[in-house]
Amino acid sequence: MRTDALRPGHPFWTRARDLPGPVLPWAVWAALTVGLILFIRQYSRNVPFWDDFELVPMMTGQEPVSLGWAWAQHNEHRPVLSRLILAGLSRWVANDFRTGRYFSAGLLSAAAASMLLLVRRLRGSTRATDAVLPLSILTLGQGESLMITFAMNLVLTAWIAYALIATVSLAGRRPGWALALRFGLLLVLLPLCGGSGLVMLPPLVLWLAGYVAWGWWSGREPGGGARAIGLGSLMACSAITALYFSGYVQAAHPPPPSMAAAAFTLLEWLSLVICPNVPKYWFPAGLLLVVVLAATLLMLMLAGARAPGERLRTLGLMALILAMLCMAAAVGWSRSGLGPGTGLSTRYVTLAAPILCALYVAWLTYGPPRARRLVHAGLLAAVCLALPANIQSGRKYGAFVRACELRVEGSLKARVPASELVRRHSKYVNPNPARVSECFRMLKAARFGSFASLNDDRLTASPAPPTAIRR
Repeated sequence: MRTDALRPGHPFWTRARDLPGPVLPWAVWAALTVGLILFIRQYSRNVPFWDDFELVPMMTGQEPVSLGWAWAQHNEHRPVLSRLILAGLSRWVANDFRTGRYFSAGLLSAAAASMLLLVRRLRGSTRATDAVLPLSILTLGQGESLMITFAMNLVLTAWIAYALIATVSLAGRRPGWALALRFGLLLVLLPLCGGSGLVMLPPLVLWLAGYVAWGWWSGREPGGGARAIGLGSLMACSAITALYFSGYVQAAHPPPPSMAAAAFTLLEWLSLVICPNVPKYWFPAGLLLVVVLAATLLMLMLAGARAPGERLRTLGLMALILAMLCMAAAVGWSRSGLGPGTGLSTRYVTLAAPILCALYVAWLTYGPPRARRLVHAGLLAAVCLALPANIQSGRKYGAFVRACELRVEGSLKARVPASELVRRHSKYVNPNPARVSECFRMLKAARFGSFASLNDDRLTASPAPPTAIRR
């Protein structure tokens, strides 16, 4: 290097100063993606855990893959999309409970990459603060979503939310028919992810309906093709929603003890956006997020009022934020009866992260420069401060799941009688002993992994059916 290159004003130092902008966020994304894969590899075994027992009949061939099976209700959910994906993975990739967990990690990684690409397209460059996007999406703090295969429905709901953020943020840059087609398709897929997607629909349906109605009223954009696509999507979404509630059975959760209890659970859920797995500070974190959300909605309203050409995008971002607040309210109402702390469950971390991305994009697009920098830096600081707790929470949950699954595998290898095995371990892998017994019988009949050596002292092992998948 020449002597003049050591001077502070030399272009070398300018490039070196700007290097963290494009490099840091993508380095964080790559490191966290590898971290998720290694986390699942380290702590996961080929043993069903908790809701995974719902998949055992399909994975053992005892129940055929059909629309009725995919549409079946589980708690509040009809997770059609995730069930069909898991059936495909089981049939054509690997009949292993870990396959779906790796797939969920891949979905999250793709979502984080799409958010980095989105902000680069909106701004024209990548900044160091953009690292908050992969940090919030790829956190180990969402242990339940990573370690329970059946929880893919929550990951898919979040993935669609990220796709909606990208679609709305680029409104006006695509032809009207492309916007209506992409948004309408995502809208149709949401209720097929289960209750978590269903409760997001009202504000999003209103936005698409308004978009279509504006085209008819104004006679301008969107054109006839876009209006037809939008109207068809609204009709399909309405039909799926009606079918969703046909034969619907209310989940057996205790009712909310009071409006205050529901509000506190909602606030717990909101705190996960910026301070997940730090339960000591959930209350101030939740209140802070409420303030940021209110300021963001006000900013979007003013931006739309001042620039009519931006109303499509500002109203879309507002609809997305309100849709995710509908999800938070649904959790507050339906889970507050289970007691304090219910809203802090790690599976909700996956569903809360899209709110942070929507806030980040909204301030990037419409925030005044100083306020934008303050909000972006504040979000990054909050997520970084919670990072050690997220890592610790994820490792703790992963170690618990691994210990439970290793106990089952150890008992199988030791030829512990099935009745004793269920008595010892059902409270750790699933709270329903009868269901555990039934599923263990299916796994033995299909000679599924280590369950082929199950010592069946009280379960009647039937011959493996012709459709059973052998390991």
